[in-house]
Amino acid sequence: MRKFKEIQESYNRLKARRWSPWWKLPRLGLYIYGLVSFFWYFWCVVGLLIGILYFLFFQDRGWKRNGIVLAFAIAFVNLFVFFYKEYSPLTLVIWSGLAIFLTFSILLGIISILKRKTQLVAKSRASLERKMIKLPNKIGVSLKVVVIVLPIISWASVNLDFGVMFDNNPQLLWIHAPTNVNIGEEFQVTVEAWDSFERLSALYTGRVAFSLRSYNLTTYTLISNPQAILPDPYTFTGQFFGSDIAYEIKDGRDNGLHVFNMEINTPGIHYVLVNDSWTKNSYLSNPIIVNTFDPTEPRIYWGDIHTHSELSDGTGSAEHSYYYARYIACLDFNALTDHGEIMLFSPISLDIVEAATNNAYEPNEFVTFHGIEWTNTQTGHYICIFSGDNLLKSPVISYLTVPKTQDLWNVLDSFTAQTGARALAFPHHTTKKAYIQDWTYINPKYVKLAEVTSVHGEFLFEQRDELNYRGAIDPPLKYTYGSSIADAFKMGYRMTLYAASDEHDGHPGHSLSHTRAYIGHQRPFSLWHTRNEHPYPGGISAVYADNLTREGIFSAFERQTIFSCSDHGRPILEFSINNTLVGDGSTFIADNQNSHRKINIFLAQDGAPVARKHIAASVSPNWVPNWDASIEIIKNGELWNTIHTSEPITNVSIIDTDPITGTSFDSYCIEIDGKWYINEFSDNPIDPATLNTGGFDFYLIRVVGDNGRSAYIGPIWVEYIV
Repeated sequence: MRKFKEIQESYNRLKARRWSPWWKLPRLGLYIYGLVSFFWYFWCVVGLLIGILYFLFFQDRGWKRNGIVLAFAIAFVNLFVFFYKEYSPLTLVIWSGLAIFLTFSILLGIISILKRKTQLVAKSRASLERKMIKLPNKIGVSLKVVVIVLPIISWASVNLDFGVMFDNNPQLLWIHAPTNVNIGEEFQVTVEAWDSFERLSALYTGRVAFSLRSYNLTTYTLISNPQAILPDPYTFTGQFFGSDIAYEIKDGRDNGLHVFNMEINTPGIHYVLVNDSWTKNSYLSNPIIVNTFDPTEPRIYWGDIHTHSELSDGTGSAEHSYYYARYIACLDFNALTDHGEIMLFSPISLDIVEAATNNAYEPNEFVTFHGIEWTNTQTGHYICIFSGDNLLKSPVISYLTVPKTQDLWNVLDSFTAQTGARALAFPHHTTKKAYIQDWTYINPKYVKLAEVTSVHGEFLFEQRDELNYRGAIDPPLKYTYGSSIADAFKMGYRMTLYAASDEHDGHPGHSLSHTRAYIGHQRPFSLWHTRNEHPYPGGISAVYADNLTREGIFSAFERQTIFSCSDHGRPILEFSINNTLVGDGSTFIADNQNSHRKINIFLAQDGAPVARKHIAASVSPNWVPNWDASIEIIKNGELWNTIHTSEPITNVSIIDTDPITGTSFDSYCIEIDGKWYINEFSDNPIDPATLNTGGFDFYLIRVVGDNGRSAYIGPIWVEYIV
C-alpha cells in the first residue's frame, strides 16, 4: 500500500510538472478576461464568478488571493457606480477599478519589503498561517461562505430587479395616431398596453372601445357630433406569462399592441378616446388635425435623430433599433448615431449600420438617416447626420482620427464636396461638466439645430439657473456661464431647438432608462453601464416636411421647421411673430426699432400619461389628463411673459411694444492671462465685443406642463431696418 501511494504521489508530481507550464497562460488569460468584465454592466458577473472559482479551486495561495480581490473589486465597483451617479459610469469604473488594484499591489509590495527586511514579520506570518491551518473546520467553512456569498449578494443587490423581471401587468394604454390627416382619409391608430415600466404588456387581454373628442379648427369649441368611421370594440389577445420584450413574441397574439383603421369626416382637432375594460380608465391620443391638405402642403412628422445601438455603447442591433422605432415607438424617422470612437476599433460595424440604415428606409413610410457621433471631451459632442445613402466612413469621425473641431468641419466639407450629400451637426448635453460645449467653435453651415433635452436632462439653461426646472446630470462644480443654449443665443449664434432621446437602451423614440427597466437584465442586453446615468425620459422632435423621404425630412432640418417634446408625447406647437413662423431663417424684419410685435402661440396638448425624471408614466383610478400648463415666452434669454392654460387647446396672442434692443454675453466672459474666454473650460480666445445679437431680439417658447411634460419651439429673431 505504501509503495502504491509513493507511485501515485510521484505521478501527481510529474503530472503537475507536465501540465503547469501549459496552464499558466490560459489561467492568466482567463483572469485578464475577468478584469475586462469590470466595464460590463449586468454581465460583470462573469468576472465575479471567475474570481470565486479561482478562490475555490486553485491551490496556489497567490491565485486564491487574486480571485478574492477580483470578486470583491467587481462587487464594490458595481455598488459605487450604482449609488454615485455624479460622474460618467465608465469613468468611475476605470478609476475605482484602478484604485482597488493599485492599492492591492502597493499593499503586496509593502508586505514583500517587510518580509525581506524583518525576520519577525516572516515568523509572525508563518505563525499566523499555522494558526489559520489549525482553525476549526466550521470557522474555515464559514470564512469560505462569506468570501463567496458576500460579493454575490453585493452584485445582486444592484443588478437584479425581480419587479422588472416578472411584473409585466398592464397599467395604462398609449394611443398613437398621425398628426395630420385628410378629411375622409383612412389612417391607422396604434393602441399599446404598457406595464409599470412603459413596456408592452404581453399579459393584456382588455377590451377597448373607441370614440372621439373633437374641437373646431377656428373657435376650438367642442364638436358635439363628429362624423367618423371608428373601429369596432376589440378584445386583445395575450399571454399567460409576461415578457420584458413582448414585441418579439411572434405567435399571432396582440401581446400588448394592436393597430386599428379609422377615418374622420369632420374637419377639426380630434383626440381618439379609448375606453379600457382592464384599468377602467379612458385614454386620449395625441391631437390629430383633420382638414383638406394640399398635396404640396407640409405635414408634421415625428422622429428621433440621436440614438445608439450595440455597435457602440448602446443596446440591441441596428435592425432591432429601427424595428422598435418604426413599429413600437411609432416614429416617422430615425437616425442611429453610434460613437465613432468605439466603431473605429471595429470597422465592419460601419458597414453593418450603413446596410441596416438603407434596408430600413422605406420612402413615404419610414425614413432613416446615416449618422455618427463625434465625442470630443474638450469642446463638446456633435451628432452628424447625412442626407444621402452612404455613411462617412473614411476617415471615421472620431476624436482619435479627427481630433479638433475644425478638423470635423474640414472632413464634412470634403465628404459633401465629393459625394454631393449634405451634412448637419448637432451639439447636445451642452452643460454637462464632462463635455461642456464650446460654442465659439461651431460652424453655422452645419450647426443649425441644438439639442434642448434628452435622457441627460434639459440644456436650455444651466442646471442651477432658476429657469431650469427639470435639471440635468453631471453639473460643473459651480454655475458655468456660456455653456447653455440660451447663452449661445445671447452670443448671436442662430440655431433652433430640437429634442432627441440619446437613448442607449435599445428603445429609440421611447427610452425606458428613466424607469427601473434600465437594469442590465432588461432586454435587449447591454455590456455597457451607460443606461445607469440616464434618469430622464428621452425627447422627440416634429418637423414640417413636404414629404416623408430622406430629402423631405433632411430639408426640414436644414430649414429649421421643427418643434419638440420632452418625452414620448406628440403635442402640436406653433409660434409666429407678425405671421413669421419658425424656419427658413426664423427672422422677422420690423420697420423700425419701436415696431410692435404680435406674438401668436397655438398649443394642442397630448393627452397621454407623462414620463418624468426617474418616474414612469402612470395613471390612477378615474384618471384624466392634466391640462394645466404654463406657456413661457423667453425673450433674449430671460422669462418675458407667462400665459397659463387649463385647456387641451390654446391659441393666444400678445403684443410686445418695447423697443428692440438685443442682448449680449460679453459681461460674462472671463480673462485668463490677458485673453478672454466664454468660461474657464474654453481654450479658444475671443473678443467679447463680438458675442452679441447685433442689437436684435430673439424669442422662443417653452410649454411647461404641471404634469411634467415640456415642449419647445424657436427662436424667432426680430431685426429692424436701420
